[in-house]
Amino acid sequence: MEYRVVLVANGEYKKTLHRCRTRETAFINFHRIKEANKVLFPRKLINTKGIKPVKYQIYITKPTEDGDVFRTLRDDYGKLYKEKPLGDWTILHSEDYQIEETFWLYGFNPKKERPTIAEIVKRLMIGAHSKKMVKQIIVVHNKLIIYNEDQFDMVLCKNMEDAQRLHHTLAKIAKKQKIKSLMFMGTASKVMVGRMYDLVHEKTKWPYTKIRRRNTRP
Repeated sequence: MEYRVVLVANGEYKKTLHRCRTRETAFINFHRIKEANKVLFPRKLINTKGIKPVKYQIYITKPTEDGDVFRTLRDDYGKLYKEKPLGDWTILHSEDYQIEETFWLYGFNPKKERPTIAEIVKRLMIGAHSKKMVKQIIVVHNKLIIYNEDQFDMVLCKNMEDAQRLHHTLAKIAKKQKIKSLMFMGTASKVMVGRMYDLVHEKTKWPYTKIRRRNTRP
């Protein structure tokens, strides 16, 4: 008998995290994987055939056999339902799981060079301890713009909700580290949006039609 700990996204198999021969070992490693799951900025959206919410989970599974009893669970509305097997595998146990989000940082390859929030923080902190180098951080649609006279960084998120969530997370980190040279401006007003369009155009030479996009799907 083979047992597996697998990662799923919205109920669909993604990859195997562990495999073993005994049920006891499967549960031990399942809990080890779960306890090690420490994420700063969890992914909540995916960009696959449209931008949509995603829920990650880890399962303990075994090959389905005659006589297997499938679990009875409740959906998000409290309604009971009988769980289906994952392909040819019976699900024995499950827990929610988090995946660290990655971002498109302007100037880097959006597919091959996607930094995590930890790397975004490193760029944010460049010169941040100098009171003479005040940086402004503002949300413009799905873009988080970090700028002053000497630096321009732009993080492109999947949509405005993700950009706002990133803004608030970075603000909490800066507050915890007592850094006062970072001005978190929130979401740009209608008046400010036009000015930020001009700034992005100046720094990137992107056409305004591209700058005005509200998500990462054209």
